[in-house]
Amino acid sequence: MPLPLLPQQDFYITHRILPFDYAMPALEASTDHYGMGYVISGDRFTITPKHTYYHRKGELGMMPPYLYHRTMPLSPEAGIPYEGILVKFSPKFIEPFTASVGQSVFDDIYSHRVSKFLPEDSEKILAHLRKMLETYKSDFPQKTALLQYMLYEFLLTVLWLRLDDDDSIPHNTTLTPPILEAIFYMEQNYSKNPSLEETAAVAGYSPAYFSKLFHAQLGKSYSDYFAVIKLKHVQHLLLSTDKTITEIALDTGYRHVSNLSEHFRKLTGMSPLQYRRLQKTSADALNPK
Repeated sequence: MPLPLLPQQDFYITHRILPFDYAMPALEASTDHYGMGYVISGDRFTITPKHTYYHRKGELGMMPPYLYHRTMPLSPEAGIPYEGILVKFSPKFIEPFTASVGQSVFDDIYSHRVSKFLPEDSEKILAHLRKMLETYKSDFPQKTALLQYMLYEFLLTVLWLRLDDDDSIPHNTTLTPPILEAIFYMEQNYSKNPSLEETAAVAGYSPAYFSKLFHAQLGKSYSDYFAVIKLKHVQHLLLSTDKTITEIALDTGYRHVSNLSEHFRKLTGMSPLQYRRLQKTSADALNPK
């Protein structure tokens, strides 16, 4: 399980840099704290029993207690170290906040497993986290009270500035551990195009039984769900790099650019280049120079 808070510790914050290919070795859940993780560089995706979430640079992941999850890099081929700021706090530490604004407000904040922001607002979120980290490391005698105040302000700022944008993939029903392992394997090896038979062996089932179980829990066939996984990686590379469509096709396991374009248009209704231009135009409109 994730490292718990130390005895008598109700708040913890740290800056960390992990290898670009770091992945949690197994499903884990905290039992004594809420967690938040801001991505400074690199990217991640998180599998939980009910959703798969994507975390990119400038975004804030939210993880409540008792939610089993497993994370790994979204685009390890980029070779970018995973750098971020991790925050943990106990339910006791947040009690005055919920008493003041209401439990429903706090629950709403954590209802977004990934909070996204406009670029300038993301910088504000990072600056606030860095200030909390600085305070946490200080010798100020009343820093615990100050950190509590800063956390409350931070949570309300997240609620205020976050975008109503959710690209998580919902699961049809709560996933069992073997299916979670299968998805983890598919995400790790998507560029190698693992077959249903290969992934079924990882889950420990026959291909026929695995196919039925996969569809029952995810509401999609193996091939349809795998197509969504590849689409997410293609979209990420289109928006986060200047790679050509040919380069992206090779990185994501397509034999020909035409295959990528055909699948992309089928799932999104537009070509990869149209998607890149549309997203860039939207971003420029929101952030005029």
